[in-house]
Amino acid sequence: MTRRLIAAILFVVLALICAGFVRLNNGTLTVEYFFSTSNTTAGRALVVAFVTGWLVGLAGALAWARRLARERATLVKALRLAEGEVRTLRATQPAHAR
Repeated sequence: MTRRLIAAILFVVLALICAGFVRLNNGTLTVEYFFSTSNTTAGRALVVAFVTGWLVGLAGALAWARRLARERATLVKALRLAEGEVRTLRATQPAHAR
């Protein structure tokens, strides 16, 4: 509960800082792409860059989490197989080994 509250407050503070930054940087600039150019404000360009970076980071985190989930599923399957093998070996052990 506390962690979520702190994250929400931090998000609001960062949003306000971002809004203030956009408000202060209202000078126009030209952004050149590979095939075109665009005239925009400096604040808007920085917000777009921030959001784009955030989305790329989110995609990377999701890919990492997906890889971990796949690895976990493989390990769970191997563990079940090993446990089944142990049960079989215990059930079939010779009388002198008990």
